[in-house]
Amino acid sequence: MLISNIKYKIIITYFLALTSVILPSIAQDNGTFYKFPITESGVYKINESQLISLGFSGINEVSVFGFPGMLPQKLDSTQTNLQSIPTQIKEKELFFYLEGPHQIQIQNNKPEYHHHIYSDTLFYLIGEKFNDHKIGINQSEAIEQPLENGLLFQVFAQKWEETNLLGSGRNWYSKPIFTGERLQFVQQIPSESLNPINLTLKLMSQALSAATFRINVNSQEIDQLSIASIPNTTYGIKGREEIFTKSLNITGNANFSLLFQSADINATGYLDYAIISVPFNSLALKKGIYFQLEEQQVNAFSPENTVWNVSDPFQVFEIEGQATLKSGEKIAVFSPEEVPTISDFRILGNSIRKFDSSPELIIITNDLLRSQAERLSAHKTNLGISNQVVSLKDIYDHFGYGTTDITAIRNFLAFHYQKDHRLKNVLMFGKGTYDYKGKLGGRPNLIPIYSSRNSLNPLTTYSSDDYLGFLDWGQGEWVESNAGDEQLMIGVGRIPAINLVESEEMVNKIISYETGINNSGDWKRNLAFFADDGDNNIHLRDAEAHAAFLSENHPEFLIKKLYLDRYEQVRTGSSQSSPVAKEAMLNAIKDGVLFMNYIGHGNETTLTAERVFSVSDLNDWPENPLLPLFVTATCEFGRHDSPLIRSAAEELLFAQRKGAIGMLTTGRPVFSSINFALNKAFIETVFQKPNGELMDLGTIFKITKNNSLNGPFNRNFSLLGDPSMKLAVPELETKAESLIDLQLEMETDTLKAMQQIQLLGKVKDPLTGAVIGNSTGNFEVQITDKPKKVKSLGDESEPFEFLEEQNLLFKGVGNIQEGSFVSDIFIPKNIDYSLGTGTIRIFGQIDNGTEEAMGAVRIPIGGSSLFQNSDVEGPKIQMLYSDELVAAPSKFPSPTLPLRILLEDESGMNISSQNIGQDIILLVNDQNPIVLNQNYIAIENGFQKGIINTIIKNLREGTNNITLIAWDNLGNRSEVSESIEIKGSLQLKILSHTTYPNPTTVQSKFQVTHNRVTENLIMEIEVYSILGSTIFKSTKRYVEADFLLDDFEWIFFRSKTYYPVKGTYIYKLVLTSEKDGSSDSKSGKIIIK
Repeated sequence: MLISNIKYKIIITYFLALTSVILPSIAQDNGTFYKFPITESGVYKINESQLISLGFSGINEVSVFGFPGMLPQKLDSTQTNLQSIPTQIKEKELFFYLEGPHQIQIQNNKPEYHHHIYSDTLFYLIGEKFNDHKIGINQSEAIEQPLENGLLFQVFAQKWEETNLLGSGRNWYSKPIFTGERLQFVQQIPSESLNPINLTLKLMSQALSAATFRINVNSQEIDQLSIASIPNTTYGIKGREEIFTKSLNITGNANFSLLFQSADINATGYLDYAIISVPFNSLALKKGIYFQLEEQQVNAFSPENTVWNVSDPFQVFEIEGQATLKSGEKIAVFSPEEVPTISDFRILGNSIRKFDSSPELIIITNDLLRSQAERLSAHKTNLGISNQVVSLKDIYDHFGYGTTDITAIRNFLAFHYQKDHRLKNVLMFGKGTYDYKGKLGGRPNLIPIYSSRNSLNPLTTYSSDDYLGFLDWGQGEWVESNAGDEQLMIGVGRIPAINLVESEEMVNKIISYETGINNSGDWKRNLAFFADDGDNNIHLRDAEAHAAFLSENHPEFLIKKLYLDRYEQVRTGSSQSSPVAKEAMLNAIKDGVLFMNYIGHGNETTLTAERVFSVSDLNDWPENPLLPLFVTATCEFGRHDSPLIRSAAEELLFAQRKGAIGMLTTGRPVFSSINFALNKAFIETVFQKPNGELMDLGTIFKITKNNSLNGPFNRNFSLLGDPSMKLAVPELETKAESLIDLQLEMETDTLKAMQQIQLLGKVKDPLTGAVIGNSTGNFEVQITDKPKKVKSLGDESEPFEFLEEQNLLFKGVGNIQEGSFVSDIFIPKNIDYSLGTGTIRIFGQIDNGTEEAMGAVRIPIGGSSLFQNSDVEGPKIQMLYSDELVAAPSKFPSPTLPLRILLEDESGMNISSQNIGQDIILLVNDQNPIVLNQNYIAIENGFQKGIINTIIKNLREGTNNITLIAWDNLGNRSEVSESIEIKGSLQLKILSHTTYPNPTTVQSKFQVTHNRVTENLIMEIEVYSILGSTIFKSTKRYVEADFLLDDFEWIFFRSKTYYPVKGTYIYKLVLTSEKDGSSDSKSGKIIIK
């Protein structure tokens, strides 16, 4: 029966926004909330008895809150607060319409499928009302129109999530359909439908020639769809998508079959989703959701059902009789008695909308890693950085209604950023992957990462945490084009740890780095650039441009140019390697560099085709507290979002007591021009001091990204590490106040050969210019001659000429007293006599190394002093061997010996390499000479005395001849030769061993000395009871082992199986050399009391 007078029953809310009610944050701070899950769109209910059992006073005192589908990327103020869902009360039951996680939207009269990429379950909240938020009913005016029995469509969708083609982006497809194979699926078509159904398929082909899908329904081919080929190029698009639509007359089970065909035998096809739209007469609707797919029409409805217009889930209308529906509108048809009742309620934890103080840093972590996040937080608090650790689950609950959605994280950050703009950085503490739902297994997705919409173009698909830094209103849509670029408001970093072991290692590194434990020293002024060869020298040119900027604007830093084309390469078959370049990179890292900037080719595990670095190399890197920041302007080296691939960047971060302190790295293929622009922005930013202080890595990263926007091409550049951490650049400044020519007894502004000068300087606070008085310490001064022209070898491109500071004229150390220092210096005879600009660099440590300072001054160098020196004698030389500093002749058990050389000369030692043949040379058994210029350092604030510390390797069993040749600054030569004997080196020997404390109560530490210094050794320790049973066993590998091994410990109560009781125990040490397999063992007693 049709009703002529049409009425709407409208669920009305008192609007604080355009279409929904916003719950103010003050109410969200104080109220009690429960979340509940749904998986499908529909009408749901809760009865009053349930609400009372949850602690609410009655059905009139609650509201439902949520958002349909995925949270919108574009940020506005409504998203940082809860949005209310309209409800209706009938007979002590609360009814409401809720959208499920996946949605159908109508565009141009056609259904489109929108998949929730993060979750297949959508949560909503129920909580206390605020400001007496009532729901009323309003009668609409009658609509006088002819009656029609219109058609509405029930839409069924199937989605396949088995393949992510490139391991990137948010699009997933079915398993591959190979050429000549079929994919089949079934859909039940309600028998009540007598009109044609509409079929929509989204298909994708990856084929080098045109491909065809043959579409069959119930064994009958209904049509074909052709898809064009993809290019046969490395970085071309890897798949093409097409939409297929067709009207069909069918009821009952519909068996669909897709046959894929292509002339490319390696081609594969994929199904994204299928939509089947089934039409129904509006008078014969059963329970369900129905869409209007035609142009505006009047639909009549049976009075036996309740009908709601749910086109806008925040503004729901109840329809009685008939209604005019426009294209795209939808209705829910139901019987109140059959509406499912919500029963799964989960209480929310404490609100995270209000902190005790506004944090500068927010650390977001998974509960699995929370203990280490809290440990890092405590360290940051000690440094004076206000911070807050927040659980990802709490963010989802309070800003995502309980649903997994990365936009909830962004909204949470925006809420706190918009309060007072104090938030500077966010650290994502845990690994994130593109596999949000764990379809592939592998490494866990602990803290999700944003994925691009594009999933088929290797150059424009990406993952990025930048999305979390778009915190201004109107930001976040992040369209994948140049026009869609957006500015970061805060720094964003990630520590992609997958477990507590990795997170603990990274926190250990950060604490050690920032507190200066074991990493003080002048390594902090070293910067390294490694450039790949080939490609018309573009990588070398880029590195030169960056190095030139730093040299001009920050002369206090020493730049190491590790360009591949300056090192010899070895060809094996069709490939090349460069052991010399690999060694140069490793030596730079062992000596310590503030950052290592790599430019060139790479992939997830390797740098350069010559493999100057591979992940496996880390196994043979020695432990080293001098941790660099790696900047890798290359492809995919930092692909940290894969659940299946372990990137080299991750390996460097989590390498135990070595590797990297952080990474600025790319996770996808990139253009060299894009890399250059981004690298340039970093280089120009990294040492800026806008407020007189060095910026933290997050701020540097923010400015770098904002100054190098280039559409989607650089969005995969990530900061892996702590964004609140500052590089270990000394905060104080060493200032050269004056240079006195000691022969002329007057100030000078030019350095000359054979000139004696006195450098006077002070340690100052760069912010105030004040001298750091009452401070004592030590300093080192270095003077380098003008840069020299160096030419590369031209292995894959033309030889390239560049400038490099190669000629060290003086290096000396002395004491700082009351913030002042003085150094007497003799400029050697061996300089470049042409006038040009050299550099004086000064590094200082005061207060027992707790504070450091550095500075530099450019100064003209050239010409010669007129002063005549009568010194005609060469330097005095004394050589002392081993850690005990024993003079020759002596016997030693090790083929590797520390060597200290003491030198003295009234004119000082020549360490300049300007003239060939006047270097400090060490000869061992008349083998290849070892140049020690860089190892020499003058002492006692002067130039007449100095020392060299080095290590002699590969000494032979028996007698060894050691010769040292040295020259003073006037060209006078000295030579000393002596013999030492090596006895017992053919077999590894443990020279001493002990355990302490002994007796002990909670732990035992072991110390071992041996005769195989710098070899790779394996130490095994086994502890036995007096009855012979093993109660503890452990093994450790030492790379380039020191003479003393003292970091092995047994902590009794860490054992999971055995806690030792009081008594006496026997330990056995076994030390084995990887070089020749020789070993030695020793035993001893441990007394536990």
